[in-house]
Amino acid sequence: MKSYLLTLLFSFATISASYAQEWMTSYHLAKRLALSKNRMILAVWEDSANYSYPVYLKDDNGKIYIGDLFEDKIVKELIWQHFVPVIIREAKYDELAEDLKGKSFKYTERFNDDFLKVMDPNGKILNVATQEIFNGENISSIIKKYALNTSFLKPELDNYFENKNFSTTFRLANKYLNATIYLNDLLKKEMINLSEIYMSEARTILDNDNLDNKEALKQKIDLLQIKKILILGKPRKASRLLKKYKKDDIGDINLSLYAFLKYTTNRYLKDIDEALVWKDQVLERDLKKVQYIIK
Repeated sequence: MKSYLLTLLFSFATISASYAQEWMTSYHLAKRLALSKNRMILAVWEDSANYSYPVYLKDDNGKIYIGDLFEDKIVKELIWQHFVPVIIREAKYDELAEDLKGKSFKYTERFNDDFLKVMDPNGKILNVATQEIFNGENISSIIKKYALNTSFLKPELDNYFENKNFSTTFRLANKYLNATIYLNDLLKKEMINLSEIYMSEARTILDNDNLDNKEALKQKIDLLQIKKILILGKPRKASRLLKKYKKDDIGDINLSLYAFLKYTTNRYLKDIDEALVWKDQVLERDLKKVQYIIK
């Protein structure tokens, strides 16, 4: 273990010393480094890196075409400044493909394609909705949109990475969902999809666990689906779904979340009188989120 830690620390120190170095080839170390540096991963399959990979940079003066992503020093420096870049060995395919169970068709397509994949430090793909790419990828656009500082997620990312269970998976899913409240629309949907991946994992783990408050936790996950709908700007759909619940049916651990959903939905629909009925039951920290949801 000591030897492994020394190797890991040496790798991090070496990587930090020069941003102009080659892409990493250890997927596991890349994830560790992304956690350490609070960055997203930029990944590509090994076969794609064996050939010239044209990309371009774009500024106010137009496009600058780069013949090969993996050979151009300026592009490599730029990518290392914003991401942890890694070439994933083809030998890892079967192992990583195990994580595709339950994922969408689009997610599976992005996993399999030859293009750049933006991943969180646990290896979940964020840029699933990106359109098909022709004539090279826009590195400037990828950096602008996906070069996220993940420090706000660090405790949850670390805990999930070290010990995947219902609690760590659910907390990370919920943290991602809360983060989407403050994102622009271009990134919001993709981040919500990322949250959904973890929430689906949490539900699967819960189904196989024997927790004392299992039904209440299932209800919490269902209620968070309504929160997602509100974040996506669909208050009328949220209102319809909330009609399925009566306050007496809500578990104690979910009362504040239920009140938040009722308050936010009615504020969104401009039913102020009904909204005020629930306001006092909403946690103070959640009240601050409402203005961002209904802006």
